[in-house]
This record gives sequence, C-alpha cells and structure tokens, in this order.
Amino acid sequence: MWQKEIFVALVWILVWSGCADNQGSKKEERPPATVHLMMVKKQNVELPMELTARTAASHLVQIRARVEGFLETQNYHEGSFIQAGQTLFTIDKKPFNLAVTSSAAALDAQIAKKENSAQNLKRIQNLYAQKASSQQDLDEAITANRTQEASVNQAKVSLAEAKLNLSYTTITAPISGWVDRVTQYEGSYIVPSQNGLLSTLYQTDPLYVEFSINTHVMEKLRDANEKELSVDVILSDGTLFPNKGKLSFFSPTVDSATATRTVRAEVPNPKGSLLPGELVKVQIRGVMQDALVIPSKALMQGQKGTYVYVVGKDKIAESRPVKVGEWIAENRVILEGLQEGEEIVSEGNARVDAGKAVKTVSSKNEK
Repeated sequence: MWQKEIFVALVWILVWSGCADNQGSKKEERPPATVHLMMVKKQNVELPMELTARTAASHLVQIRARVEGFLETQNYHEGSFIQAGQTLFTIDKKPFNLAVTSSAAALDAQIAKKENSAQNLKRIQNLYAQKASSQQDLDEAITANRTQEASVNQAKVSLAEAKLNLSYTTITAPISGWVDRVTQYEGSYIVPSQNGLLSTLYQTDPLYVEFSINTHVMEKLRDANEKELSVDVILSDGTLFPNKGKLSFFSPTVDSATATRTVRAEVPNPKGSLLPGELVKVQIRGVMQDALVIPSKALMQGQKGTYVYVVGKDKIAESRPVKVGEWIAENRVILEGLQEGEEIVSEGNARVDAGKAVKTVSSKNEK
C-alpha cells in the first residue's frame, strides 16, 4: 500500500515540475523585435574604379655624345635634379676649334677666288661686247664664276658643320629632370656608335601613371564625360597623393593575352615626391553608375562575413550574406546578395533573431 502512495506522489512532483518549466520558458521568450524597414533601390552614384598601376617618367631622354673625342668633364652629381640647359659633360674642344679655324680659312680662300672669277667674267664680257673675245671665252668665264660660287657655298657648309661639331662638345640637358648615374667617366675616349650613351634623364613633372583596364571598364569610361573624370593616386602605404591626375592616353589596341587596354594618367608632381617605377593604386573618379546602396548601419558582421536581415511578407527576418563595395558617404554599395525591391532591416537589427518574426514601425527609403 505504501508503495502505491509513493508512486502517486512522484507522479505529482513530475507534473508540477513540468508546469513550472513551461511557465519559465514562457517567461524567457522575447517579444518580436521592433525594427525599421527600407526597400532596396538602385541609385545613380559615383563609383570610383580602383586599379593597380605603376608610375613612369613622362619623358625619358638618353644623354648621348654626338662627336668623337676624349670625355673631359662631368658637370653634375649623379642622381641629382637637373634644370634644362644645364651642362652635363664636355668633350675635348681643341680638335674642333682647329677644325673651325681651318674651315674659316678655307672659306676666305674660296671667297677670294670667287672675287677674282667675278672680275675675270666682267672683263671677258666687256671684250665680248667689243667683239674682241669669242663666245667660247665668255662661256668659260661664266662657268668658272658659277663653279667658284659653288665652292664658296661648300666652304660655308664646311664651316657651319665644324661649328656644329664644336657645339656638340658641350652636352647639356634638353629637359629638366632627375639624371641617372654615368656610364662613361673623364678620360674615356668616346665613339658615338660604340660607347656614346653617357647617362639617362627622367622627367617626373608631370608623372605618368600607367595601368590596364578590361573592355567592361572601358565601356563605362567611354560613356562618362571625359572632362569630369579625374584620377586619385593611392600610395603603397595607403595615403592619398595630394595632386589629382587626368587620363591622357588610351592604347588603340587590345592585348590579346589579357584582353585589356593600356591607359595612362598624367599627374602633377612638382616636388618630385613620386618617382618612376613605383607600384601604386589609382581610383578613377567621375564615373556614374546605377547601384544598390544601403545604409552602413544595416550591415551586420558574423562568423561567415557581412550580412543583412531581409524581411518578407510574412515578417520573418532572414539572414542574408552580402558582398559590399565602395563607401558612398555613410552608405555602402551592395555588389551581391540583394535584389532591387527587397526590404531589409535598416534600424533595430541588433535585436533581431534570424528566422523569427519582427514588428515593423515604418518603412524607410534611406539614401
């Protein structure tokens, strides 16, 4: 008998504990989160195109000797900035001074001969007029005078050539820029066709920034207003170069291996802080595109990445992973994961449980 009473008591204890558990569970259930919704729409916004690029000198000039001779002086410090017209090298001038003197003397001699032939021609013409000279004598005098005129002209050319060669013994910078190390030193005998390259000069203001773009990006650039396009240069440490550039060259051909075209931007670089050969990034600005844009506060971060809460007609919040793009003020561009016309939680998402119903206050179309 007492065993039956004990069994009944245990049953009542289990029943009452179950009721207590149910009451506790009911107390722990949270009410639906109160949220604001917004409809996802496309907006016409500026989307900077970021590309990897490399800097290059806007002009690269090889400094070469143009005449043969001994290299006499080097007139600059390697790696320094050179102004246009500054003397870089000199070649021994003595042989060229002698050539100028010799050519000048030869010209004087030819001028004297020409004066003599002109007087002889005048004398023959007078005799011919008096019928004291033959036609043959006159023809020969005319020919001799013309030949001597040609000899004078040839002597003038020789003198001009000698002076030109003399000028080539002073090698100056054709442009302003940074000059490289020398390849030949004082005392070297220079032969232009053999060892005539003396150094290289790089103009870095403006500086070129070169990169490649695919045909899809090229179409966007073609549709944009070229006057409104600008280029930002982002340095290797992530800082923004202070001077904006402009697009100055599009390759007329497509690289068959990469299906891309080479593009060049021209960037002011007056302080020379950017040098040729640097790896940088560029952002092409001024290209307007239709894109899905949502407030950044609507984005959540989880173990699997960035996501938003999408709410359907049943008011159930669905966790949806998204791929985000550029910042547009306080908003973010959505590249993947959302469709135009869907509604997402724009405020109150921290209280939302995925798969649970939400209570909406209002629907917002935020920019």
